Amino acid sequence: MIPSSPPSNAEPRPGSCRLATRSLDDEEIRAIADSVYRSDNPMRFESVRYSALMFEHAGYAIARATDMRTAARSPQTITLGGLVIDPNQRTVHLDRPEIDLKTREFDLLELLARHPGQVFIRSQLLDVVWPRSYEGDERTVDVHVARLRFKLSEPQPPRLILTVHGIGYKLAAPKMRLV
Repeated sequence: MIPSSPPSNAEPRPGSCRLATRSLDDEEIRAIADSVYRSDNPMRFESVRYSALMFEHAGYAIARATDMRTAARSPQTITLGGLVIDPNQRTVHLDRPEIDLKTREFDLLELLARHPGQVFIRSQLLDVVWPRSYEGDERTVDVHVARLRFKLSEPQPPRLILTVHGIGYKLAAPKMRLV
């Protein structure tokens, strides 16, 4: 007699590990765990699973692009008043002349410009703009902001990159005219 397979809605057998979440299947979780954690870490699969579950619990979903053309779409130019940032050419113009920025300065300004008015704490800026291997102090953000302000010829007090005292930085949101 051939044993019948359990119905699809049955609980997994003891000893078998079901890792899937709403967004990731078992193989995807195993692939992420193998790429992120050392192979001798017995909790690597569960760590990725719990991270995905927390992400989903917060209301997000892990999605894969179905069409690579949409995933490879180039970022659009950002224009805020006289400030023009072209991510494709990696150029910045303020009232026409081009401003020469270093990599981190450009990335920092681009992030702030994509979210005008949003306050970023230093650790958020470090997480997004600096490489994961960076082990320096959070105050490097202050130095880069000071260099950006100098290169953008910001007056005192600054009007473009604003300091939110005790918190971090934000880019001034463009003023909206009511018609």
